[in-house]
Amino acid sequence: MVRQPTSLAEAKEIFREEKQKVTGSLSAIAGSRWLTAILATLVIAFGTHLAYAPARLPAVGGVSLAAVGLPPSVDFGFAGDQAKQAAEAAANSEARTRAEAFVTANAQRIPIFNAVAFGIALLLLFGNMWIMTKRRPYSRG
Repeated sequence: MVRQPTSLAEAKEIFREEKQKVTGSLSAIAGSRWLTAILATLVIAFGTHLAYAPARLPAVGGVSLAAVGLPPSVDFGFAGDQAKQAAEAAANSEARTRAEAFVTANAQRIPIFNAVAFGIALLLLFGNMWIMTKRRPYSRG
């Protein structure tokens, strides 16, 4: 829980602290091997389904940040707490049934969904690899 400011200067200081937590965490995640592994898994999942089973979406519902684990230097602060609450609210809502109904209603478009998800995951993977090469220009080993 974020402390309550009593003045404008204190509110600005709290905002700067929270902003630093979020940008530091994003910096730790962007270009990490952890994110590369997840993005490569998504590229493989959507790519193979696009090639061999275009009428089905891959089962990626079990992927969660809590199950996979974040790098130890990641702390999103108040924004992370709000994201956890939003994820819990989504899990308790009817979002899954609405998503299943949407997929069922648009079954003829599933190859397009596979292709779009594959393209987005591939671009994100290339972007993450580019960040990795900019941060680590020389290999260690």
